[in-house]
Amino acid sequence: MSFLEMIIRTAVSFIVLYIMARILNKKLISQMTFFDFLAGVSMGSIVGSMIFTSNVRLDIGLAGLVLFGLLVLIIDVWAVKSFRARKIFNSEPTVLMKNGKILEEGMVKVRLTMDQLLGQLRKKGIFYLDEVELAVLETDGTVSVLRHPLALPATRGDVNSIKPSRGQPQVFILDGHLLASSLQAMGKDKQWVENILRERGITDIRDVIVAQMDTQNRVYIDTRQDRLHSS
Repeated sequence: MSFLEMIIRTAVSFIVLYIMARILNKKLISQMTFFDFLAGVSMGSIVGSMIFTSNVRLDIGLAGLVLFGLLVLIIDVWAVKSFRARKIFNSEPTVLMKNGKILEEGMVKVRLTMDQLLGQLRKKGIFYLDEVELAVLETDGTVSVLRHPLALPATRGDVNSIKPSRGQPQVFILDGHLLASSLQAMGKDKQWVENILRERGITDIRDVIVAQMDTQNRVYIDTRQDRLHSS
């Protein structure tokens, strides 16, 4: 492949890819679902092959790129018009927390760990698990959160009722494991944990998926008994 041929292939591929991206709309990058991700990666691979593989004719490569783009467009339109197609190609949201409880069935379904869930909640400005009324993993991989009414931002009428800060929360049990460093930071010991669990009717620490305490000594504990269809 000559240098001039590579320049021509790159320029033509860029123009066609740009046109196809505009036709497929901004959703391809702004709200990328799993299907959109696969489509974007595949189109990039086709363009890469067109530019650097000399035994692939430019017209054949362009035809393949356009055909693939049209196929993606047809599936997108089909998904808009058909609920069944939407579930097949775009999946559906998964409930991770409901009524302040973590739903392990949903977590396992999307293969999300507690650490990842805690990280997603922190990105939403939520550090205390008991503030969450509902958490849903959307089809684009983001987590949408509905705060508990008592945890909503203060309105003008609440200005005079300032509540003390709850400080930095400490997770002291995660996936059934006791975190010694967190206990040390809280000034607590294993006996304190056993007493707390006993008060909640929990006999085995392995049944606890997460336990958290803030600086106001408010303890949040969630066990593994929740189900996705629970009320």
